[in-house]
Amino acid sequence: MKSILLSMALFACVSAANAQNEELLRVFKDQVAAFNEGDVDRLTANVTDDFKWFSLTADTLLLEVEGKENFRQSMKYYFSAGQKSVSTIEQYAVDGERISFREVVSHQNKAGETVSSSAMGIYQIQNGKISRAWYFID
Repeated sequence: MKSILLSMALFACVSAANAQNEELLRVFKDQVAAFNEGDVDRLTANVTDDFKWFSLTADTLLLEVEGKENFRQSMKYYFSAGQKSVSTIEQYAVDGERISFREVVSHQNKAGETVSSSAMGIYQIQNGKISRAWYFID
């Protein structure tokens, strides 16, 4: 009897973790798709009101954006430059309420050549919204 109850409890924990992972992946994939489509409204809808986006290099930590509306303005400005950027996620891992990933963003330069940059990123997702983003840039 104890083993049946233990098995049921373990199954419930695994099921809850899988549901949480699915929600994180849903938000994450929607954010990447919204970026690739240049959909500022969708990008903004996926973040919390107190959203913070940090960039880190070997020597510097920078708060890029603080707040949902500042994020909206930043994305509007980014996409107003006219270049079409594409984000490709090469790998990711889910750990609790965070998803870490390797992202490559590419676009065509004025000479028509494809230019790309890569970064490691982490999104903290709470209640179906991205609350924090950290990008580790070379």
